[in-house]
Amino acid sequence: MTKRVMLIEEDTAEMKGMTHSIGAALAELKRAGWSVPAGMVVTVDGCRACCTRSGPLSGEMMEELGSAVRYLEQQTGMSFGDPDNPLLLEVQSDEAVNASSAEACRIPYVGLNDSTVEGFARQTGNRLYALQCYLAALQHYGQMVLDIPDLRAVHSINSKRFVSTEMELELLIAEWKERIQVKSGYAFPQDVNLQLQTAVRAVLASPNMMNDRTEWSKEKHLEDEAAGAPVLIQSIVHGNYTDYKGKGSVYTRNPETGQKGIIGDYLPARSRSGMLHALSYLKRNNPARYTDLEKICIDLEKRTGAVQEITYTVDSGSIWIHSVKPAYVSPIAAVRSAVDMVHEGLIDQEDALLRLKPEDLAVCMNQELPEMKVVLEWADEVKSLSILAKVEHAADAVQARAWGAEGIGLCTTETMLLCPSRKPFVQKMIMANTEADRRRGMERLLPMQQSDIESLFEMMDGRPVTIQLFDFPLHELFPGPNALEAHEEELDAVLSEIHEMQLEALFRAAVKSIREGLWVRPEIMIPHVEHVNEMQKMRDLVDHVAEQVLGEERRHCVYKVGVSIASSRSPLMAAQLARCADFISFAVDEMTQSTFGWTLEEADEREHFYGHISHTEYHALHKLDIEEISSLVKTAAAQGRVRRPHLKTSISGELIEDSRSIAFIHDIGLDAVCCRPEQIPGFRLAAAQAVIRALRNDRKDANEDVSTIA
Repeated sequence: MTKRVMLIEEDTAEMKGMTHSIGAALAELKRAGWSVPAGMVVTVDGCRACCTRSGPLSGEMMEELGSAVRYLEQQTGMSFGDPDNPLLLEVQSDEAVNASSAEACRIPYVGLNDSTVEGFARQTGNRLYALQCYLAALQHYGQMVLDIPDLRAVHSINSKRFVSTEMELELLIAEWKERIQVKSGYAFPQDVNLQLQTAVRAVLASPNMMNDRTEWSKEKHLEDEAAGAPVLIQSIVHGNYTDYKGKGSVYTRNPETGQKGIIGDYLPARSRSGMLHALSYLKRNNPARYTDLEKICIDLEKRTGAVQEITYTVDSGSIWIHSVKPAYVSPIAAVRSAVDMVHEGLIDQEDALLRLKPEDLAVCMNQELPEMKVVLEWADEVKSLSILAKVEHAADAVQARAWGAEGIGLCTTETMLLCPSRKPFVQKMIMANTEADRRRGMERLLPMQQSDIESLFEMMDGRPVTIQLFDFPLHELFPGPNALEAHEEELDAVLSEIHEMQLEALFRAAVKSIREGLWVRPEIMIPHVEHVNEMQKMRDLVDHVAEQVLGEERRHCVYKVGVSIASSRSPLMAAQLARCADFISFAVDEMTQSTFGWTLEEADEREHFYGHISHTEYHALHKLDIEEISSLVKTAAAQGRVRRPHLKTSISGELIEDSRSIAFIHDIGLDAVCCRPEQIPGFRLAAAQAVIRALRNDRKDANEDVSTIA
């Protein structure tokens, strides 16, 4: 029989296996002996049953809910719907979503109606408090079930800032009842079972929860997120109002800085201002309960190995824990707490690396954070991909080395030659009327290019430096169509001369650097090669210039010549290109645009004005399309290595921006990934995560095979 409702008190394998579940965390605390309000979880199976019905919950579902409610009645000594001794419930998502969504996606005080509110007032000895709770129930019901705008702030329980008399509260309650009547066509349900049924469906259907659930599922690779998430239903702890001391929320560590030690807020029951106090207030006024709270936080971190957020209530005899969920912490706090927890023995290095987000490391780069250096050292010990830098100017290499680049994977020389101070010289050289004038123009550009490359060799001493030869449409440098017509036939010859000048500058820079005691590893990349004959021609040119310039330093300068693959057709030529190429670099941005036939700008324009681009095509032009591009890259790399077993393969492009992309690059066995300098720390982490996940998947598959055989 499918189990749709589980009690928090049940010590079942199903409850223990519910990861990212507030209910499961509460069950752990209860088993450890801490005070937890009685409650239940509507499971995913139960949610599926709810989601497939547009009307009331099924009879089977209501029967299981009713049985669980009766258990809660036995545990609390109160009855659901009893006008004299009412049991009240809070209904919320059981998923650990962000704090704003969690607050917006809950309905508290389910079970309050016109008669039970008076019994609740007698129970607590405070009618004002009971009316505030009833108002909160109506407001949350109206917003969650009927999407009534929050026209005024939800009144804080125990606060007298907003209202000072019972009459004012009664008027507000009547006002909210009328809003519910007008919006829905029926009165706020006085039947408490109908309230519970409606609350469960409302939490399931909340847009905020569905949005958060989708993002959570993508990040955690959960399956079948559309099936719904568990719903947590808890009894609300109350009793005689004089026994109620206060409530608040606490983090097991500082969520902004990651510093060890609990931090949070506390609202005393007798507060007239309704203002939250720091936890130091509880420590001063009730040290025994503060100590209990510290012990709970320490216990939770030992069990979960993560920073937790807890909501709690204090009475004269104990701390009651209402909810526990992983805290949403700043990037700095995430890094610091992960390292500290490894040192404290709560988690291992692999877990620490997996819990961090590569994109968050960029936020930490301007911080003096020793823990970040530790994380990256751990990542470098694990990863197999080389992380290379893409640079456009010599100054970029300084940043690249500071952030841990293992070399330069792409230096776009056109950005150097076409900077504002040099572009006029390039234009003048191209517009020269005679070959002699053009040669003189080249001679002026050569020392500029040589100086740039010398800086790269110096900064990357001993690490590879990939220089891509000039790759820019020369006709765009001409001032008008007439000038273009006059020089159109010469453009191919001019481009060849520019490449020859760049090669001479490169090898001159190598000679000078070697004689200054540096170790140089130049890698020359030929852009946009479509045929093996073209590649062979360029290889011959490189070897010829190297022989002319290097001289006796040839033995100290082991250079490589490679090719940039930038079209969807070029991968088919990989085996032939590998005959004369030492490495292949895949330019995925250009390959993607070539595959779909549009540039990113064209796709944005078409999507904006016409809206007829399919989601797959539009998405592929903004992120690496693993389905379409993977077969091209994987096949090309494999074919190239058949021809040249030690062929070096790398990939670059703005579309590579997340862990999923890096995992794909790792899985297909490329050697390196090239990125902007500021992306290097995140890519180092993502490369390590790819290795760890692959190893864990292999171990999981091996264990499953053993289980099957057994």
